[in-house]
Amino acid sequence: MAAFARSLVAECGQKLQKMRQNETFQVRQKAGHSDIVTDHDLWVQQYLSHRISRAYPTHSILGEEGGGFQGHSDYAWVIDPIDGTTNYLHYGRGYAISVALMRQGTPVYGLVLDVASGTLHEGSPSPSVSAGAEAPEDGILHMGYKTMQRFAEMGADPYALAARFQGVRYMGCASLELCAIAQERCGFYVSTHLKLWDFAAAASILSSQGCRLAAAQIKDGQYFVCAFRSPALYRQCEPYFPPLARQALNQTGGPFHATD
Repeated sequence: MAAFARSLVAECGQKLQKMRQNETFQVRQKAGHSDIVTDHDLWVQQYLSHRISRAYPTHSILGEEGGGFQGHSDYAWVIDPIDGTTNYLHYGRGYAISVALMRQGTPVYGLVLDVASGTLHEGSPSPSVSAGAEAPEDGILHMGYKTMQRFAEMGADPYALAARFQGVRYMGCASLELCAIAQERCGFYVSTHLKLWDFAAAASILSSQGCRLAAAQIKDGQYFVCAFRSPALYRQCEPYFPPLARQALNQTGGPFHATD
C-alpha cells in the first residue's frame, strides 16, 4: 500500500505542477476570503480518490474536497489534495499533497509531497527515541494569526507563549510545517483549528523521526494540534494553552487522538 501511495502521489504531483504552469484555474471562497478552493484542488481530490477506490475498493476515503466513501475495511485513506492552496495560488510553491493511511482510527502511514521542490516526507509510526531536554528559548514557535486570535478568544495569552521562543514563523501549509519540526534544532508547532486531513499524514512521519504529535478535537471536527521533539519542551509550553485545550489533550491518554 505504501508503494502504491508513493507512486500515485508522485504521478499526481507531476501532473499538478504542469497544470499550475500551463493552465488558468478558477478560485472560489468556501468560508470567507481566507478559506479558498481552486478547481485544481477538486481535480487532485478526484484523481486520488478514483485511483485509491479502484485499487482498494473496500477501503474508506475521507477527503477535504469531497470524494468520500465509507468502505467495509479497517483501513481509511485521508487526503488533503492541496494543502496550502493560498500558497499554490499566489506563489506556486509552499504547498503539498498529503495522504494518510489509517487503521481503526490510528495513522499507520503518512506521505506528504512538497510538490514544487519534489521533496517527499514519508513514514510509519515506529519506536523511536525523543530528543532530550529542550528549551523554548533555543527554538522557533510555529503559530499563525488565526491560532493567536483563538488563543485569546479561549482565555489564553498567545503573546506570552510566543515571548518564550527565539522567533515565531508561519508557512501557510500545515503538513509541511509539521514535517519540518523533525529537521529543526528546537521547534514547536501549535494550531487551534486543524482538520484531520491537515495532520494525519504528518503524525506518522513525525513519529518515525522521533517526534511527537498530540491532537484533540475541541470543536466541530476542529482539532487542537501541537508537534514537538522533546516532551520536556511540551511541558514548558502546555501551561500557556487555553484551559479547554489542556483539558482535551489530557483526556486523550496518548500522543494522538481522533474521534472521527
